[in-house]
Amino acid sequence: MCGMKQLVRLCATAFIGCAGLAFVFANDGPSTKSLTVIPPDQSVDDVSQKANLHELAQGRGGAWDPSHAPSHETLIGLASDRQFLRDVWCLEFAYRPPRTIEVDVPGENLEIQKERVWYLLYRVRNIAVDENADVASELGGSTRQVVFEKDEEGNDDLTRPTTKFVNQSIHFEPHFVFETHEALSRDEGLLEHQDHLDRLVSSAIVPISRREKIHPDMLHDSVSISERPIQPGEERWGVAIWQDIDPRIDFFTVFIYGLTNSIRWRHDAEFETDLEHAPEYERRELECLRLDFYHPGDADHDDFQEVNVVHSGLFERLTLGSRLLEATSRAALTQAKYVQGVRDLGVRWQYFLEPEKENWEGGAGLVPVEMFAKTLAKVESVAERESLVTAFLGEQAVGWMEELLKAVAGPVTPKQDRQRRESLGKINLTPEQVLADPLLSFARIVKELENAPDMDIRRQEAAGFFGESASLLDQISHEVAIARTAALLQLLQADAAKLQQAGSRRALEVLLPKLLTVANPAEDDPGRVVDRPEDDRNELLKGLFGHDGPELFKRAMKSNEGEEYLWDFRDARQEDIL
Repeated sequence: MCGMKQLVRLCATAFIGCAGLAFVFANDGPSTKSLTVIPPDQSVDDVSQKANLHELAQGRGGAWDPSHAPSHETLIGLASDRQFLRDVWCLEFAYRPPRTIEVDVPGENLEIQKERVWYLLYRVRNIAVDENADVASELGGSTRQVVFEKDEEGNDDLTRPTTKFVNQSIHFEPHFVFETHEALSRDEGLLEHQDHLDRLVSSAIVPISRREKIHPDMLHDSVSISERPIQPGEERWGVAIWQDIDPRIDFFTVFIYGLTNSIRWRHDAEFETDLEHAPEYERRELECLRLDFYHPGDADHDDFQEVNVVHSGLFERLTLGSRLLEATSRAALTQAKYVQGVRDLGVRWQYFLEPEKENWEGGAGLVPVEMFAKTLAKVESVAERESLVTAFLGEQAVGWMEELLKAVAGPVTPKQDRQRRESLGKINLTPEQVLADPLLSFARIVKELENAPDMDIRRQEAAGFFGESASLLDQISHEVAIARTAALLQLLQADAAKLQQAGSRRALEVLLPKLLTVANPAEDDPGRVVDRPEDDRNELLKGLFGHDGPELFKRAMKSNEGEEYLWDFRDARQEDIL
């Protein structure tokens, strides 16, 4: 009898569970609530493109001018300005803002562990059209095709092309790239690039489908969604999942490849030999969808849910604006006199620019610190040196430099002495030599550290020279960068009060007239201004914001408030996507 009761209870529980699943995964399909729908991009008329066949048209010397035939029928003529026709398709894309969720994933030794992952729920749709309709719908379809009107003999008139929408199946092979250029700490400078390709996390599909109220059988990952073409009129739901995202980030961008086959291509340069007609010189730019997001990152409380869509360039404007505000307010704290400090040193602000460096990783460069130490070394009076440091960097910098020099040349424990002698020996120095010529020796150490490939190695090497005081070197490099920015702002006669009132989001706008124009008075117009030359502007940007200033400014100027998404062309070489 007890067994019968247990069987009845078990069946009832199973029935209730099935009813619950039926409630969660309703028969009428996933809810479209809170979906942001982005229609297919039809702004680019790339169904017909013209280009040269570089393998034939280049590297062949001068064009042949025949005597009895038109020049456009020669080999070079036929290979030049060729017209390429192709069907171009673009899927409709709809999404919900990215979220995070904790799922079980295999860890070390295949032990299951909890991990928080990011995901983006989306829907793609192949919009169908009535190909027999006399009037095309305003929205159009997902595929555009070039057709030619017929001439009197019923043949295609190649001089009268037109575009129409057609129905065709589309093979969707997505790549979702999660990118952030946000520096998460001061030693990373203003710009630190990270990118993550979406992952296949099979254990996340069911928890995500349960939360989003979509049946697991309807929810695809980036591989299963590409197993068969999407037919005209069909829609398909998918999810992109990313792992190992730093929870401290505030701004990030998602680039979505595969929504369209629209491309632009070019050849890098004019070549003169057949040996250089190789595929690696071809550049194909694939159109992708760009979505920018903001959320308040919190490494300690990683349970946030709110993610806001923002316009591109907002992060860059906030980053540059924050540097401007810091530079205009720093003097009140340090009591530094930046312009006077530069003049007292007998140099110009360009003396403290960070040099060009490939594959730069890390924060403010150390070359300006090296230059500063070399300049101080020319001053014999200790008291005058202290006054110069105070004027340029503030009173606290005097103590920092004294502590660093003491760490590398003063009394320490035998273990610390062995460590610093080993580090100094690599650049042919000893603590005794440092003590005899401290500033020039300090400049040599800084130059050696500047050659480190990244900040982690630089920190390790700095600890070998300075021990526990090594962190002060990063502080000094930051103060030199701020001093350079502040001095330049004063030389540009920027209104510090207006910058502070504008806040970090609008501070760059206050400074724009100074960056984009330069005074060029005329006899009849004393207040005339002209466009500032690009090289001049880039030098100012490096002075204000460091080596990545021009790149950040370029992105900030592309921002367009009100646009919540952008169709963008990026390099489509496979190694760059992956």
